[in-house]
Amino acid sequence: MQITTYPLLLLASVAAIASAWKMEVSYDDNTKLTFDGHTNSHCTKFKKHSAGIDNVYFKGSTFADTFELFSDDHCKKLVFKGDKGSHPVPDQQYGSYKVY
Repeated sequence: MQITTYPLLLLASVAAIASAWKMEVSYDDNTKLTFDGHTNSHCTKFKKHSAGIDNVYFKGSTFADTFELFSDDHCKKLVFKGDKGSHPVPDQQYGSYKVY
């Protein structure tokens, strides 16, 4: 009996979509940017540096349930660590983040 690969590929695709994380960043100039992924983000630089971040909404996934904000571009100076939900964060400019 041969099992077709299409149902397995479809199931894998649905599982990958269902397990995506999402992070919505609110800036003090009323701008909101959204970042998402499926696995750990490693160290990622913020592209917007003209305003401070004052709130982060994070929806975790199967593979990533924690985020960290850093004051530098190289994920060395940790300022805030959070998990799922909405988090008021110290209003300042952040250089980078990690999701894991």
